[in-house]
Amino acid sequence: MKTFRTLATAAAVAAATLVWTPSPASAATTVDCSTGPVTLRGSAETYTLTGACSTVTIKGSGLKVTLASAQRVTLRASNTIVKVRGNAGVVRVIGSTARLQVGRAKSLSIRGAGNQARLTRVPQVTVRGASNKVVVTKGRTRVKVVGAGNKVRVNRRA
Repeated sequence: MKTFRTLATAAAVAAATLVWTPSPASAATTVDCSTGPVTLRGSAETYTLTGACSTVTIKGSGLKVTLASAQRVTLRASNTIVKVRGNAGVVRVIGSTARLQVGRAKSLSIRGAGNQARLTRVPQVTVRGASNKVVVTKGRTRVKVVGAGNKVRVNRRA
């Protein structure tokens, strides 16, 4: 009976967070993130996330990730491309040379070097590091920048 309880507990924990690590030989991988938080790990993988995403965590190198929307996106990776077609909620980038394209977000925080982000609308941007580039095309944006060679371009205020 004790073994059954341990297996049941392990199954409940596994169901709470989906962690996806495909084999190196796989092509584009589709993941349904409507069941809960998703963590993507790998190197040189391509992911398409479907469903209403809550929390998406991306870890690795050379990843390409596309999703419709999320409440929170955390990118802890290098040389990674992330495209969010709609709202990305709270976005955190920790790493280097990541490229991010987002419709709307509640906030954007970048910590690292050589990252690029393009957003349609975000009210708050924080950049720490060097040689990061952020472009916001619409709305009003509060900006905080610490570090050398960072460039942040926001919509002109009327």
